Formats: sequence, structure tokens, C-alpha cells
Amino acid sequence: MATVSGKCPSNGPADLRAPKGRMPGVIQVALSTGSVYTYGTTRAFELAAQTGYDGLEAIVDDRWDTRQPEYLRRLVDQYGVPVLSVHSPFGAASGWPRDEVERVKRALAVAEAVGARTLNVHLPFRFHDLLVMTGGRRWAAPILPVGANHRRYRRWLTEGGLTAQQAQTPVTIAVENLPLRRFLGRRLNPYALNTPEELRRFPHLCLDTTHWGTAGIDLLTVYEPLADRIAHVHLSNFNGKHQHQPVEKGYLPLGPFLSRLAGRGYSGIVVVELTPHALPVQEETKLAAELRRNLMYCRHHLSQQPQPHALALAR
Repeated sequence: MATVSGKCPSNGPADLRAPKGRMPGVIQVALSTGSVYTYGTTRAFELAAQTGYDGLEAIVDDRWDTRQPEYLRRLVDQYGVPVLSVHSPFGAASGWPRDEVERVKRALAVAEAVGARTLNVHLPFRFHDLLVMTGGRRWAAPILPVGANHRRYRRWLTEGGLTAQQAQTPVTIAVENLPLRRFLGRRLNPYALNTPEELRRFPHLCLDTTHWGTAGIDLLTVYEPLADRIAHVHLSNFNGKHQHQPVEKGYLPLGPFLSRLAGRGYSGIVVVELTPHALPVQEETKLAAELRRNLMYCRHHLSQQPQPHALALAR
């Protein structure tokens, strides 16, 4: 398929995209810019338009074009693809405060300025790693206590700061469950407040499917007690080793999960959040086809019927 240089024509794959105003009762499916972060932000918009996603989740990172509202709004106008959600930075963001609370507030300002429905935020760390070199190998030993920044961020999340911030904005601030890792052959939880029981303290959650996979917790089992708080979903598969795999390349029951979301009247956004390392990013035509297949999978299990020509293009 030819590269899109502007808005998609009305007779192309973008017919699947919902109108810019949200349609009542229709779950919007967005593409995370993180799925193609090895490209630039403009190409993420271009691919979302080309493949028919309802919008984008913009992950704020060290590049200024991920966090300048005026630029993002120009891309929205150019490609007809709204920014449905913004992801607060979880890495370097030069020129922004290092303080976690202030980073959330800056990301919230971006979300408000681009008209996003949701801001996704991470949890604070429980510890930091001590990097050790031995025998020519590098180890990350989880033994260092967290600093004042993450202790302050935890208090802000749990002692009224988040609640007060939410009361001042129409953007839903959703707290995301985060991945466990392996250390010395055992699962290790690097994040505070990162169990199903602790997450219930937050009124709005982002459920990340691949992250629950790393915890060894059944996705459908963990969904039920959290269902009334889930305002946002990050969708990808887990194959036992690698996170953020395409939806059909792993063992998580993503189809039944999506069907259950639809059956319970979920009104948030489903964000396809993949790793580009699992995608054919070297060939744009193949990449577009894979992104479209992931979208068609979501449409099918959410009982949203795609148009026949789009199904053919996804094969």
C-alpha cells in the first residue's frame, strides 16, 4: 500500500476509523506510538491512519515532538487521527522536571491540550538496581532503596494528591499495573502498589495484559475484581519470555478478555501496545499489514464488524 501523505481517502482502510467524535457504545481501539517508537511520531500518525485505528496513544519520551501540543495538534489535523490518550514519561524527558509528580502534571497538561480522554501513569519503584560487573557480565541487583522522589510520588498517589488532581481535570488519570521481572530464578516485583489488592485503592486503572502475564496471574481471573475500576487497557500478548507481542503470538486469552470487556459495557479505550522488536519494521508494507491484523483481531472480539475490503487487506 502506498504511503499516506495526508488524510486517508474515504474509500481506503481508514473507513474503519470512527468519527472524531466518540460514538456512544463503541469501544475505541488506538495504536500506541510505542509500537513504532523506532520510527518518528509523524509516521505513527501516518500508520494509524493507513491501517484504520480510531486514534493514537502518545507516549511522552525524550523527543520534543512527543510532548509539544501544537505539533501534535497539527498531526491530528493532517492525518485525521485524534490523540485519544497520553502516556506520562517513564524514561528520560529532557527539559522537564525530574520530580515524578511534576512530570505527571506536565503530561496531563499535554493531554488536556490535545483533547485526550485518558492520561496513563506508572507506579513508583520499590527499589533501585545496583549495577554490578563480574566475570565480564553485568548484573542488576535490586538492593538500593528508592530516593525521596519516588517516596514523594507514592505519597502523592495514595494520600490525596492524585484525587485532588483528578477533580481538576476532565482527563481520566489511569494508574497502570506494571511488569514483574526475574531475579535469581524467581519473580520479583520492582514496583510499589503493584498487586491486585493494592491497585483497588485507585478509582481508575489501566489494565496491561502483558504485564499481568509476567506476574503469572490468569488474565480473566485478575480482571473480575478490578473490572469496575478499569478505565483503560493496554493490549498485547506474552509468550513466557517476551512482553508486548502481537495479539496472536502468546498464550494470554486476549480474545475472551476483549469479549468480556464488551459484554460488561466497558467504555474506555483499548490501546494496541506492541514492541517494534516483534514487528516487521524493516518493511513498511508488512508492518502495516501486521498492525491491521492486530486491529482486526480487536474489532472481531469486541463484536465490531470491519468492512470486507479491510479484512482482505489484513490477510
